[in-house]
Amino acid sequence: MAKVITTTINLENNAKVIKSLDAKIAELKELRDEKVAEVKSVMAEADVMELQAGAYTFTLKEITRNNVDTKTLKTKYAEIYKALLKVSSYIKFEVA
Repeated sequence: MAKVITTTINLENNAKVIKSLDAKIAELKELRDEKVAEVKSVMAEADVMELQAGAYTFTLKEITRNNVDTKTLKTKYAEIYKALLKVSSYIKFEVA
């Protein structure tokens, strides 16, 4: 059975705004990625990790991270994996 909710908020309008903003964010992210790729290309061509451009400085840094290989842990050490497994849950918001 559907629940009837009364509100002064125009939920349909909010949905339209959210969807519109999501589209703009995706568009801006794509544009940002293109510009980052252009700068990285220039830096790679010049073989530099830091580049000054007026008042701005572009920097590339190598980051090293240690991660657990969960696939191997699951297959070779299943008991340890099960003992250390931490289950979490969250609520996902979506506008369809």
